[in-house]
Amino acid sequence: MSANPLTRSTGADAVYRIFNLDYTLWPEPAEGDGGHWLGWLDLPEYFVGDDVLPTKDELNELKNVEHVVVLGMGGSSLTVAVLADIFNAHKGEGNTKRLTALDTANPRTVRDFLVNNDIAKCHFIVSSKSGTTIEPLSLEAVFRRELEALGIDTPSRFTAISDRNTPLARRALSGEFRQYVSTPFNVGGRFSALSDFGMYPARLCGLPVNRMGSYASEMRSECSDEPDDNPGYSLGRFLADNAASGRDKLTILATKSLETIGLWIEQLVAESTGKSGTGLVPVVGEPNLPLACYGDDRQFVSIALESDEPNPLVESVEPLYEIKLTDPCEIAAEFYRWEMAIALASAGLGVYPFDQPNVESAKQFAREVLQDGGQLELTPDTLMDSMNGVLEAAAAGRYVALCAFLPESRALTDAFSNLRQGISRITGMATTLGYGPRYLHSTGQLHKGGRDSVMQVVFVQDDTEFDVAVPGHDYTLGQLIRAQAVGDVLAMRDLGRQSKLVVLHDDPAAEINDAIVNL
Repeated sequence: MSANPLTRSTGADAVYRIFNLDYTLWPEPAEGDGGHWLGWLDLPEYFVGDDVLPTKDELNELKNVEHVVVLGMGGSSLTVAVLADIFNAHKGEGNTKRLTALDTANPRTVRDFLVNNDIAKCHFIVSSKSGTTIEPLSLEAVFRRELEALGIDTPSRFTAISDRNTPLARRALSGEFRQYVSTPFNVGGRFSALSDFGMYPARLCGLPVNRMGSYASEMRSECSDEPDDNPGYSLGRFLADNAASGRDKLTILATKSLETIGLWIEQLVAESTGKSGTGLVPVVGEPNLPLACYGDDRQFVSIALESDEPNPLVESVEPLYEIKLTDPCEIAAEFYRWEMAIALASAGLGVYPFDQPNVESAKQFAREVLQDGGQLELTPDTLMDSMNGVLEAAAAGRYVALCAFLPESRALTDAFSNLRQGISRITGMATTLGYGPRYLHSTGQLHKGGRDSVMQVVFVQDDTEFDVAVPGHDYTLGQLIRAQAVGDVLAMRDLGRQSKLVVLHDDPAAEINDAIVNL
Protein backbone atom coordinates (compact mmCIF):
# COMPACT_ATOMS: atom_id res chain seq x y z
CA MET A 1 0.00 0.00 0.00
CA SER A 2 1.03 3.61 -0.56
CA ALA A 3 3.20 5.11 2.17
CA ASN A 4 1.34 8.41 2.08
CA PRO A 5 -2.10 7.77 0.63
CA LEU A 6 -3.42 11.22 -0.08
CA THR A 7 -0.36 12.98 -1.48
CA ARG A 8 -1.92 12.92 -4.96
CA SER A 9 -4.79 15.06 -3.84
CA THR A 10 -4.79 16.23 -0.27
CA GLY A 11 -7.10 18.30 1.81
CA ALA A 12 -9.10 21.09 0.31
CA ASP A 13 -8.08 20.14 -3.23
CA ALA A 14 -9.56 16.65 -2.93
CA VAL A 15 -12.80 17.97 -1.46
CA TYR A 16 -13.01 20.67 -4.14
CA ARG A 17 -12.49 18.13 -6.90
CA ILE A 18 -15.22 15.82 -5.58
CA PHE A 19 -17.80 18.59 -5.38
CA ASN A 20 -16.79 19.71 -8.86
CA LEU A 21 -17.37 16.18 -10.19
CA ASP A 22 -13.72 15.71 -11.11
CA TYR A 23 -13.40 11.98 -11.73
CA THR A 24 -9.66 12.27 -12.35
CA LEU A 25 -9.33 12.17 -8.55
CA TRP A 26 -9.49 8.38 -8.95
CA PRO A 27 -7.96 5.89 -11.39
CA GLU A 28 -9.93 4.84 -14.44
CA PRO A 29 -12.89 2.54 -13.71
CA ALA A 30 -13.13 -1.04 -14.86
CA GLU A 31 -13.80 -1.40 -18.57
CA GLY A 32 -17.48 -1.01 -19.33
CA ASP A 33 -18.35 1.05 -16.24
CA GLY A 34 -18.83 4.30 -18.12
CA GLY A 35 -21.03 5.87 -15.46
CA HIS A 36 -20.99 9.17 -13.62
CA TRP A 37 -21.73 8.31 -10.02
CA LEU A 38 -21.53 11.46 -7.90
CA GLY A 39 -25.26 12.16 -7.80
CA TRP A 40 -25.26 11.20 -4.10
CA LEU A 41 -23.54 14.48 -3.27
CA ASP A 42 -26.82 16.41 -3.58
CA LEU A 43 -29.28 13.86 -2.21
CA PRO A 44 -29.70 15.58 1.21
CA GLU A 45 -31.33 18.52 -0.53
CA TYR A 46 -33.70 16.25 -2.44
CA PHE A 47 -35.67 14.56 0.28
CA VAL A 48 -36.27 17.50 2.66
CA GLY A 49 -39.77 18.91 2.20
CA ASP A 50 -43.29 17.80 1.39
CA ASP A 51 -42.96 17.29 -2.35
CA VAL A 52 -41.21 13.92 -2.19
CA LEU A 53 -42.81 10.52 -2.61
CA PRO A 54 -44.96 9.08 -1.22
CA THR A 55 -47.65 11.76 -1.45
CA LYS A 56 -50.29 12.30 1.19
CA ASP A 57 -52.83 10.58 -1.04
CA GLU A 58 -50.61 7.50 -1.28
CA LEU A 59 -50.16 7.42 2.47
CA ASN A 60 -53.92 7.67 2.95
CA GLU A 61 -54.56 4.81 0.51
CA LEU A 62 -52.20 2.56 2.49
CA LYS A 63 -53.59 3.46 5.90
CA ASN A 64 -54.74 -0.12 6.51
CA VAL A 65 -51.30 -1.55 5.81
CA GLU A 66 -49.41 -2.34 9.01
CA HIS A 67 -46.15 -3.73 7.69
CA VAL A 68 -43.90 -2.50 4.87
CA VAL A 69 -41.55 -5.20 3.58
CA VAL A 70 -38.66 -4.25 1.29
CA LEU A 71 -37.45 -7.03 -1.00
CA GLY A 72 -33.95 -6.10 -2.11
CA MET A 73 -30.25 -6.84 -1.92
CA GLY A 74 -27.23 -4.74 -1.04
CA GLY A 75 -27.73 -1.02 -1.52
CA SER A 76 -31.42 -1.55 -2.22
CA SER A 77 -32.09 -2.96 1.24
CA LEU A 78 -29.31 -2.30 3.75
CA THR A 79 -30.36 1.30 4.49
CA VAL A 80 -33.86 0.02 5.22
CA ALA A 81 -32.39 -2.65 7.53
CA VAL A 82 -30.57 0.07 9.48
CA LEU A 83 -33.62 2.32 9.76
CA ALA A 84 -35.84 -0.60 10.74
CA ASP A 85 -33.51 -1.60 13.58
CA ILE A 86 -33.26 1.96 14.86
CA PHE A 87 -36.83 3.16 14.54
CA ASN A 88 -38.73 -0.06 15.21
CA ALA A 89 -36.85 -0.01 18.51
CA HIS A 90 -37.40 3.71 19.21
CA LYS A 91 -41.15 4.07 19.42
CA GLY A 92 -42.56 7.56 19.61
CA GLU A 93 -40.54 8.70 16.58
CA GLY A 94 -43.71 8.88 14.49
CA ASN A 95 -43.58 5.41 12.98
CA THR A 96 -47.01 4.31 11.87
CA LYS A 97 -46.06 1.01 10.25
CA ARG A 98 -43.53 -1.71 10.93
CA LEU A 99 -40.57 -1.75 8.52
CA THR A 100 -38.65 -4.86 7.45
CA ALA A 101 -35.87 -5.53 4.95
CA LEU A 102 -36.10 -9.07 3.60
CA ASP A 103 -32.78 -9.60 1.83
CA THR A 104 -32.42 -13.36 1.66
CA ALA A 105 -33.64 -16.13 -0.59
CA ASN A 106 -33.21 -18.77 2.11
CA PRO A 107 -36.35 -20.94 1.94
CA ARG A 108 -36.52 -21.55 5.70
CA THR A 109 -36.39 -17.81 6.36
CA VAL A 110 -39.11 -17.16 3.79
CA ARG A 111 -41.32 -19.89 5.22
CA ASP A 112 -40.80 -18.51 8.73
CA PHE A 113 -41.78 -15.06 7.49
CA LEU A 114 -45.01 -16.44 6.04
CA VAL A 115 -45.81 -18.24 9.29
CA ASN A 116 -45.02 -15.33 11.60
CA ASN A 117 -46.53 -12.43 9.64
CA ASP A 118 -49.99 -11.56 8.39
CA ILE A 119 -49.17 -10.86 4.75
CA ALA A 120 -52.72 -9.62 4.19
CA LYS A 121 -51.57 -6.51 6.09
CA CYS A 122 -48.22 -6.20 4.28
CA HIS A 123 -47.17 -3.92 1.45
CA PHE A 124 -44.16 -5.18 -0.52
CA ILE A 125 -41.55 -2.94 -2.12
CA VAL A 126 -39.43 -4.60 -4.80
CA SER A 127 -36.15 -2.66 -4.89
CA SER A 128 -33.56 -3.18 -7.60
CA LYS A 129 -31.48 -0.52 -9.33
CA SER A 130 -30.94 -2.72 -12.37
CA GLY A 131 -34.44 -4.14 -12.25
CA THR A 132 -33.01 -7.62 -12.79
CA THR A 133 -31.72 -8.70 -9.35
CA ILE A 134 -32.68 -12.35 -9.03
CA GLU A 135 -33.31 -12.53 -5.27
CA PRO A 136 -35.97 -9.78 -4.88
CA LEU A 137 -37.66 -10.83 -8.12
CA SER A 138 -37.86 -14.43 -6.87
CA LEU A 139 -39.29 -13.26 -3.55
CA GLU A 140 -41.79 -11.09 -5.39
CA ALA A 141 -43.06 -14.14 -7.28
CA VAL A 142 -43.45 -16.11 -4.04
CA PHE A 143 -45.39 -13.36 -2.24
CA ARG A 144 -47.61 -12.64 -5.22
CA ARG A 145 -48.64 -16.31 -5.18
CA GLU A 146 -49.41 -16.14 -1.44
CA LEU A 147 -51.50 -12.97 -1.81
CA GLU A 148 -53.39 -14.40 -4.76
CA ALA A 149 -54.25 -17.44 -2.65
CA LEU A 150 -55.88 -15.05 -0.18
CA GLY A 151 -57.91 -13.42 -2.95
CA ILE A 152 -56.05 -10.11 -2.65
CA ASP A 153 -55.52 -7.84 -5.66
CA THR A 154 -51.76 -8.27 -5.91
CA PRO A 155 -50.75 -5.15 -7.89
CA SER A 156 -52.25 -3.02 -5.11
CA ARG A 157 -49.78 -4.53 -2.63
CA PHE A 158 -46.58 -3.95 -4.57
CA THR A 159 -44.38 -0.91 -5.23
CA ALA A 160 -41.34 -1.01 -7.52
CA ILE A 161 -38.23 1.11 -6.92
CA SER A 162 -35.77 1.07 -9.80
CA ASP A 163 -33.91 3.19 -12.33
CA ARG A 164 -35.80 4.34 -15.39
CA ASN A 165 -36.40 1.97 -18.27
CA THR A 166 -35.28 -1.15 -16.43
CA PRO A 167 -37.29 -4.37 -16.83
CA LEU A 168 -38.76 -3.80 -13.38
CA ALA A 169 -39.68 -0.21 -14.19
CA ARG A 170 -41.40 -1.26 -17.41
CA ARG A 171 -43.42 -3.90 -15.59
CA ALA A 172 -44.45 -1.38 -12.98
CA LEU A 173 -45.54 1.17 -15.56
CA SER A 174 -47.56 -1.51 -17.37
CA GLY A 175 -49.81 -1.95 -14.34
CA GLU A 176 -48.23 -4.85 -12.46
CA PHE A 177 -47.50 -2.58 -9.47
CA ARG A 178 -49.47 -0.03 -7.53
CA GLN A 179 -46.66 2.50 -7.72
CA TYR A 180 -43.36 2.98 -9.56
CA VAL A 181 -40.67 5.08 -7.88
CA SER A 182 -37.84 6.22 -10.17
CA THR A 183 -34.33 6.40 -8.75
CA PRO A 184 -31.42 8.59 -9.91
CA PHE A 185 -29.28 6.99 -12.62
CA ASN A 186 -26.11 8.71 -11.35
CA VAL A 187 -26.18 7.19 -7.85
CA GLY A 188 -24.67 3.74 -7.35
CA GLY A 189 -26.45 1.27 -5.12
CA ARG A 190 -24.15 1.46 -2.12
CA PHE A 191 -24.21 5.28 -2.23
CA SER A 192 -28.02 5.40 -2.44
CA ALA A 193 -28.96 5.54 1.26
CA LEU A 194 -30.45 9.02 0.97
CA SER A 195 -32.27 8.29 -2.28
CA ASP A 196 -35.73 6.75 -2.50
CA PHE A 197 -34.19 3.31 -1.97
CA GLY A 198 -33.85 4.30 1.67
CA MET A 199 -36.14 7.26 2.14
CA TYR A 200 -39.32 6.16 0.32
CA PRO A 201 -39.90 3.16 2.64
CA ALA A 202 -39.00 5.35 5.62
CA ARG A 203 -41.55 7.99 4.68
CA LEU A 204 -44.16 5.32 3.94
CA CYS A 205 -43.76 4.10 7.52
CA GLY A 206 -44.04 7.57 9.01
CA LEU A 207 -40.41 7.86 10.07
CA PRO A 208 -39.04 11.38 10.68
CA VAL A 209 -37.53 11.79 7.24
CA ASN A 210 -37.50 15.60 7.32
CA ARG A 211 -35.51 15.62 10.56
CA MET A 212 -33.11 13.05 9.11
CA GLY A 213 -32.82 15.25 6.03
CA SER A 214 -31.89 18.27 8.12
CA TYR A 215 -29.04 16.36 9.73
CA ALA A 216 -27.88 15.07 6.34
CA SER A 217 -27.95 18.58 4.86
CA GLU A 218 -25.88 19.88 7.74
CA MET A 219 -23.37 17.07 7.20
CA ARG A 220 -23.21 17.88 3.49
CA SER A 221 -22.31 21.46 4.33
CA GLU A 222 -19.62 20.35 6.76
CA CYS A 223 -18.20 17.86 4.25
CA SER A 224 -17.65 20.67 1.74
CA ASP A 225 -15.63 22.67 4.29
CA GLU A 226 -11.87 22.95 4.82
CA PRO A 227 -10.15 19.76 6.00
CA ASP A 228 -9.74 20.84 9.62
CA ASP A 229 -13.53 21.17 9.98
CA ASN A 230 -14.58 18.46 7.57
CA PRO A 231 -15.90 15.22 9.18
CA GLY A 232 -15.89 13.32 5.88
CA TYR A 233 -12.28 14.24 5.15
CA SER A 234 -11.23 13.52 8.74
CA LEU A 235 -12.65 9.99 8.65
CA GLY A 236 -11.42 9.30 5.11
CA ARG A 237 -7.89 10.40 5.99
CA PHE A 238 -7.93 8.24 9.12
CA LEU A 239 -8.97 5.18 7.12
CA ALA A 240 -6.46 5.69 4.31
CA ASP A 241 -3.50 6.61 6.51
CA ASN A 242 -3.95 3.53 8.68
CA ALA A 243 -4.42 1.29 5.66
CA ALA A 244 -1.18 2.65 4.23
CA SER A 245 0.66 1.52 7.35
CA GLY A 246 -0.72 -2.01 7.01
CA ARG A 247 -3.80 -1.57 9.20
CA ASP A 248 -6.32 -2.66 6.59
CA LYS A 249 -8.74 -4.45 8.97
CA LEU A 250 -11.34 -1.77 9.68
CA THR A 251 -13.01 -2.95 12.88
CA ILE A 252 -16.41 -1.35 13.56
CA LEU A 253 -17.45 -1.06 17.20
CA ALA A 254 -21.16 -0.18 17.20
CA THR A 255 -23.45 0.10 20.20
CA LYS A 256 -26.60 -2.00 20.39
CA SER A 257 -29.09 0.30 18.63
CA LEU A 258 -26.66 0.86 15.77
CA GLU A 259 -25.48 -2.73 15.22
CA THR A 260 -26.97 -2.93 11.73
CA ILE A 261 -25.08 0.15 10.55
CA GLY A 262 -22.10 -2.21 10.44
CA LEU A 263 -23.68 -4.15 7.56
CA TRP A 264 -24.27 -0.93 5.63
CA ILE A 265 -20.70 0.28 6.27
CA GLU A 266 -19.42 -3.17 5.34
CA GLN A 267 -20.91 -3.00 1.86
CA LEU A 268 -19.85 0.60 1.25
CA VAL A 269 -16.27 -0.10 2.31
CA ALA A 270 -15.80 -3.55 0.78
CA GLU A 271 -17.28 -2.90 -2.67
CA SER A 272 -15.77 0.57 -2.99
CA THR A 273 -12.19 -0.17 -1.90
CA GLY A 274 -11.76 -3.94 -2.39
CA LYS A 275 -10.23 -4.12 -5.86
CA SER A 276 -6.93 -3.91 -7.73
CA GLY A 277 -5.29 -6.05 -5.05
CA THR A 278 -5.94 -3.60 -2.24
CA GLY A 279 -8.76 -2.43 0.00
CA LEU A 280 -10.08 -2.06 3.51
CA VAL A 281 -11.46 -5.20 5.15
CA PRO A 282 -14.53 -4.24 7.23
CA VAL A 283 -14.85 -6.35 10.39
CA VAL A 284 -18.35 -5.97 11.83
CA GLY A 285 -20.31 -7.79 14.51
CA GLU A 286 -17.12 -9.28 15.89
CA PRO A 287 -17.22 -10.51 19.52
CA ASN A 288 -15.00 -8.52 21.85
CA LEU A 289 -11.59 -10.16 22.17
CA PRO A 290 -8.72 -9.92 24.65
CA LEU A 291 -6.47 -7.04 23.59
CA ALA A 292 -3.64 -9.45 22.81
CA CYS A 293 -5.77 -10.99 20.02
CA TYR A 294 -5.87 -7.78 17.99
CA GLY A 295 -2.96 -7.70 15.55
CA ASP A 296 -1.18 -4.66 14.20
CA ASP A 297 -3.30 -4.93 11.04
CA ARG A 298 -6.27 -3.35 12.88
CA GLN A 299 -7.81 0.11 12.94
CA PHE A 300 -11.01 0.87 14.86
CA VAL A 301 -14.01 3.12 14.38
CA SER A 302 -16.61 3.30 17.13
CA ILE A 303 -20.11 4.53 16.39
CA ALA A 304 -22.30 5.01 19.43
CA LEU A 305 -25.79 6.23 20.24
CA GLU A 306 -25.50 8.21 23.44
CA SER A 307 -28.39 6.39 25.11
CA ASP A 308 -26.78 2.96 24.57
CA GLU A 309 -24.31 1.20 26.83
CA PRO A 310 -20.79 2.02 25.58
CA ASN A 311 -18.53 -0.69 24.22
CA PRO A 312 -15.77 -1.23 26.81
CA LEU A 313 -13.18 -1.78 24.08
CA VAL A 314 -13.35 1.91 23.19
CA GLU A 315 -11.24 2.68 26.26
CA SER A 316 -8.43 0.35 25.21
CA VAL A 317 -7.99 -0.06 21.44
CA GLU A 318 -6.02 2.11 19.04
CA PRO A 319 -5.87 3.69 16.56
CA LEU A 320 -9.48 4.71 17.20
CA TYR A 321 -11.87 7.14 15.50
CA GLU A 322 -14.98 7.92 17.58
CA ILE A 323 -18.43 8.92 16.31
CA LYS A 324 -21.20 9.77 18.78
CA LEU A 325 -24.88 10.35 18.00
CA THR A 326 -27.30 12.04 20.38
CA ASP A 327 -30.40 11.62 18.18
CA PRO A 328 -31.30 8.48 16.18
CA CYS A 329 -32.12 10.74 13.22
CA GLU A 330 -28.44 11.65 12.95
CA ILE A 331 -28.00 8.30 11.21
CA ALA A 332 -28.80 10.08 7.94
CA ALA A 333 -25.80 12.35 8.49
CA GLU A 334 -23.65 9.28 9.07
CA PHE A 335 -24.69 7.83 5.74
CA TYR A 336 -23.35 10.99 4.10
CA ARG A 337 -20.19 11.23 6.21
CA TRP A 338 -19.23 7.65 5.35
CA GLU A 339 -19.94 8.07 1.64
CA MET A 340 -17.66 11.10 1.53
CA ALA A 341 -15.02 9.39 3.64
CA ILE A 342 -14.91 6.31 1.42
CA ALA A 343 -14.76 8.40 -1.74
CA LEU A 344 -11.71 10.17 -0.31
CA ALA A 345 -10.12 7.04 1.15
CA SER A 346 -10.47 5.33 -2.24
CA ALA A 347 -8.47 8.14 -3.82
CA GLY A 348 -5.79 7.55 -1.21
CA LEU A 349 -5.76 3.81 -1.90
CA GLY A 350 -5.61 4.39 -5.64
CA VAL A 351 -8.89 2.70 -6.53
CA TYR A 352 -12.04 3.81 -8.33
CA PRO A 353 -14.85 3.52 -5.76
CA PHE A 354 -17.93 3.29 -7.97
CA ASP A 355 -17.53 -0.02 -9.80
CA GLN A 356 -17.49 -3.67 -8.70
CA PRO A 357 -15.49 -5.49 -11.38
CA ASN A 358 -15.32 -8.89 -9.67
CA VAL A 359 -18.97 -9.36 -8.69
CA GLU A 360 -20.19 -10.71 -12.01
CA SER A 361 -17.92 -13.77 -11.95
CA ALA A 362 -19.75 -15.40 -9.04
CA LYS A 363 -23.11 -14.64 -10.69
CA GLN A 364 -21.99 -16.31 -13.90
CA PHE A 365 -20.80 -19.45 -12.13
CA ALA A 366 -24.08 -19.51 -10.15
CA ARG A 367 -26.12 -19.27 -13.35
CA GLU A 368 -24.26 -22.24 -14.77
CA VAL A 369 -24.83 -24.29 -11.61
CA LEU A 370 -28.50 -23.30 -11.55
CA GLN A 371 -28.93 -24.46 -15.15
CA ASP A 372 -27.71 -27.86 -13.95
CA GLY A 373 -30.43 -28.00 -11.30
CA GLY A 374 -28.61 -26.24 -8.48
CA GLN A 375 -26.75 -29.35 -7.38
CA LEU A 376 -23.55 -29.30 -5.35
CA GLU A 377 -20.84 -29.90 -7.94
CA LEU A 378 -17.97 -29.71 -5.48
CA THR A 379 -16.71 -32.21 -2.94
CA PRO A 380 -17.36 -30.50 0.40
CA ASP A 381 -14.98 -30.43 3.36
CA THR A 382 -16.03 -31.44 6.83
CA LEU A 383 -16.36 -28.59 9.30
CA MET A 384 -13.33 -29.79 11.27
CA ASP A 385 -11.17 -30.28 8.17
CA SER A 386 -11.98 -26.76 6.99
CA MET A 387 -11.18 -25.28 10.42
CA ASN A 388 -7.93 -27.24 10.66
CA GLY A 389 -7.01 -25.91 7.22
CA VAL A 390 -7.66 -22.36 8.44
CA LEU A 391 -5.49 -22.85 11.52
CA GLU A 392 -2.66 -24.40 9.52
CA ALA A 393 -2.66 -21.51 7.01
CA ALA A 394 -2.88 -18.79 9.65
CA ALA A 395 -0.52 -15.88 9.13
CA ALA A 396 -0.24 -12.26 10.15
CA GLY A 397 -2.36 -10.00 7.95
CA ARG A 398 -4.68 -12.75 6.75
CA TYR A 399 -8.36 -13.01 7.72
CA VAL A 400 -11.09 -15.65 7.74
CA ALA A 401 -14.39 -14.98 5.95
CA LEU A 402 -17.22 -17.21 7.17
CA CYS A 403 -19.97 -17.10 4.54
CA ALA A 404 -23.24 -18.75 5.56
CA PHE A 405 -26.01 -19.66 3.11
CA LEU A 406 -28.08 -20.60 6.15
CA PRO A 407 -31.27 -19.28 7.79
CA GLU A 408 -30.13 -16.29 9.83
CA SER A 409 -31.01 -16.46 13.52
CA ARG A 410 -29.70 -15.22 16.84
CA ALA A 411 -28.70 -18.76 17.86
CA LEU A 412 -26.73 -19.31 14.64
CA THR A 413 -25.08 -15.89 14.78
CA ASP A 414 -24.07 -16.60 18.38
CA ALA A 415 -22.58 -19.94 17.32
CA PHE A 416 -20.58 -18.24 14.58
CA SER A 417 -19.50 -15.59 17.10
CA ASN A 418 -18.12 -18.36 19.29
CA LEU A 419 -16.30 -19.81 16.29
CA ARG A 420 -14.92 -16.39 15.34
CA GLN A 421 -13.69 -15.86 18.87
CA GLY A 422 -12.02 -19.28 18.90
CA ILE A 423 -10.23 -18.63 15.59
CA SER A 424 -8.99 -15.20 16.69
CA ARG A 425 -7.85 -16.40 20.11
CA ILE A 426 -5.77 -19.17 18.52
CA THR A 427 -4.41 -17.30 15.49
CA GLY A 428 -4.73 -13.56 16.16
CA MET A 429 -6.44 -13.21 12.77
CA ALA A 430 -9.54 -11.12 12.16
CA THR A 431 -12.72 -12.89 11.12
CA THR A 432 -15.83 -11.78 9.25
CA LEU A 433 -19.31 -13.28 9.03
CA GLY A 434 -21.58 -12.79 6.04
CA TYR A 435 -24.95 -14.39 5.43
CA GLY A 436 -25.53 -15.41 1.83
CA PRO A 437 -26.67 -14.23 -0.57
CA ARG A 438 -26.36 -10.83 1.17
CA TYR A 439 -22.56 -10.92 1.32
CA LEU A 440 -22.32 -11.55 -2.45
CA HIS A 441 -23.61 -7.99 -2.88
CA SER A 442 -21.16 -6.69 -0.28
CA THR A 443 -17.89 -8.32 0.74
CA GLY A 444 -17.95 -10.63 -2.28
CA GLN A 445 -16.14 -7.96 -4.31
CA LEU A 446 -13.43 -7.59 -1.66
CA HIS A 447 -12.85 -11.35 -1.37
CA LYS A 448 -12.08 -11.55 -5.08
CA GLY A 449 -10.63 -8.13 -5.88
CA GLY A 450 -8.81 -7.14 -2.69
CA ARG A 451 -5.55 -8.46 -1.30
CA ASP A 452 -5.10 -12.22 -1.56
CA SER A 453 -5.27 -12.52 2.22
CA VAL A 454 -8.71 -14.09 2.65
CA MET A 455 -9.46 -17.64 3.72
CA GLN A 456 -13.11 -18.20 2.84
CA VAL A 457 -15.34 -20.92 4.24
CA VAL A 458 -18.79 -21.19 2.64
CA PHE A 459 -21.53 -23.00 4.58
CA VAL A 460 -24.67 -24.58 3.14
CA GLN A 461 -27.31 -26.82 4.70
CA ASP A 462 -28.28 -30.31 3.60
CA ASP A 463 -31.94 -29.35 3.57
CA THR A 464 -34.66 -29.95 1.00
CA GLU A 465 -37.61 -30.38 3.39
CA PHE A 466 -38.26 -26.65 3.64
CA ASP A 467 -37.73 -25.65 0.03
CA VAL A 468 -39.95 -23.09 -1.71
CA ALA A 469 -40.88 -23.18 -5.40
CA VAL A 470 -40.58 -19.91 -7.33
CA PRO A 471 -43.69 -19.35 -9.51
CA GLY A 472 -42.89 -18.81 -13.17
CA HIS A 473 -39.35 -20.15 -12.86
CA ASP A 474 -37.78 -23.59 -13.12
CA TYR A 475 -35.83 -23.35 -9.87
CA THR A 476 -36.62 -23.32 -6.14
CA LEU A 477 -35.24 -20.91 -3.55
CA GLY A 478 -33.13 -23.73 -2.17
CA GLN A 479 -31.63 -24.46 -5.57
CA LEU A 480 -30.93 -20.76 -6.05
CA ILE A 481 -28.94 -20.32 -2.85
CA ARG A 482 -27.05 -23.59 -3.32
CA ALA A 483 -26.10 -22.47 -6.81
CA GLN A 484 -24.96 -19.11 -5.44
CA ALA A 485 -22.85 -20.80 -2.76
CA VAL A 486 -21.17 -23.17 -5.20
CA GLY A 487 -20.79 -20.37 -7.76
CA ASP A 488 -18.93 -18.21 -5.27
CA VAL A 489 -16.54 -21.01 -4.31
CA LEU A 490 -15.85 -21.67 -7.99
CA ALA A 491 -15.28 -17.98 -8.67
CA MET A 492 -12.82 -17.72 -5.79
CA ARG A 493 -10.92 -20.82 -6.88
CA ASP A 494 -10.86 -19.58 -10.46
CA LEU A 495 -8.84 -16.64 -9.13
CA GLY A 496 -6.53 -18.96 -7.21
CA ARG A 497 -7.97 -17.93 -3.85
CA GLN A 498 -8.68 -20.18 -0.90
CA SER A 499 -12.34 -21.16 -0.55
CA LYS A 500 -13.84 -24.24 1.06
CA LEU A 501 -17.40 -25.56 1.00
CA VAL A 502 -18.92 -27.07 4.16
CA VAL A 503 -22.30 -28.81 4.32
CA LEU A 504 -24.11 -28.65 7.68
CA HIS A 505 -27.18 -30.64 8.65
CA ASP A 506 -30.30 -30.43 10.83
CA ASP A 507 -28.98 -28.07 13.52
CA PRO A 508 -26.14 -25.91 12.16
CA ALA A 509 -25.75 -23.91 15.38
CA ALA A 510 -25.27 -27.05 17.48
CA GLU A 511 -22.88 -28.52 14.90
CA ILE A 512 -20.73 -25.38 14.97
CA ASN A 513 -20.72 -25.20 18.77
CA ASP A 514 -19.69 -28.86 18.97
CA ALA A 515 -16.79 -28.23 16.60
CA ILE A 516 -15.48 -25.32 18.65
CA VAL A 517 -14.65 -27.70 21.49
CA ASN A 518 -12.17 -29.48 19.20
CA LEU A 519 -10.37 -26.40 17.87
